[in-house]
Amino acid sequence: MHFDGLDLNLLVALDALLSEQSVTRAASRLCVTQPAVSVALQKLRVQFSDQLLERVGRRMELTPFAQELALPLKDLLHQVRTLVESRSRFEPDGDSRSFRMLMSSSIAQIFGVPAMRELRHLAPNVHCQIDVFVAPDLLRRLQDGEIDLCIQVFQPGVWDPVVDLQTFSHEVLFSDHYVLIGDASNQHLFDGMSFDDFCQIDHVETRFGGNLVSLPERSLSNMPRRPKTPIVVPTYNLAIDAVVDSAMTAIVPSRVARASALKDRLKIIEPPFAIGQLEQSMIWHKRYDNDPGHIWFRHFLSEFAKAKMLTMA
Repeated sequence: MHFDGLDLNLLVALDALLSEQSVTRAASRLCVTQPAVSVALQKLRVQFSDQLLERVGRRMELTPFAQELALPLKDLLHQVRTLVESRSRFEPDGDSRSFRMLMSSSIAQIFGVPAMRELRHLAPNVHCQIDVFVAPDLLRRLQDGEIDLCIQVFQPGVWDPVVDLQTFSHEVLFSDHYVLIGDASNQHLFDGMSFDDFCQIDHVETRFGGNLVSLPERSLSNMPRRPKTPIVVPTYNLAIDAVVDSAMTAIVPSRVARASALKDRLKIIEPPFAIGQLEQSMIWHKRYDNDPGHIWFRHFLSEFAKAKMLTMA
């Protein structure tokens, strides 16, 4: 391995290539052409005497060396950014920055998109991308730098157990509670209904990403019995859609139910079993704890949550 003549900008391209495992996606992430990234990859292969990315079937996969390089490289680039910005504060009215956030589609609807609209007035040069595909590897994606911040429940046992929670920071944005919903005409759904009554009604289950069990379903799994579940959907909004004009029930966050365009067609009551409070938190990797831009962005989200979510309570 030789470093003479190394263009350090190639390390930025390398980080994108290792994160995206695709020349096309890396080019999109860097806002450059695909041929430019292909040329960078060839230079990097010569520089490191390693293929870095190899085609396996129809996919590109990291070589063992590239896998070892990915996290140290990301930390190195972050240290460089911190060094460059160490004497300056983030000025939202003029500074540029990009953030990629992950949250559920329902949180994006009631919080994420409204926050981004407000952000345009305060920080016109800040670019935000919202990803709504929530899966068990959420913390791994934060660790690898694929996303900068997520808004989700921060609770041991929910996410990938092989990832050390101590490497992440979090702050509660707002709280919520779960409600039981059904079609407004559903006579089997009523305040004070028993758990046995509930078990007699078909239930719509929510599993994020198709396989991540929601907190209410985790609570139900510990009960001696539960209702039949003929339908499983990946979002709370689809669960709301499913119960309308049906005899089924679903359990969703109260804020989501009351913000739904279908709320007037819903019957909303308290569940007949304990689920617990739902706390939506900002979660980020500790490497961003002292990042001026990240600090400003988190403060903005926190203040927006205090103002916006208080009016929805």
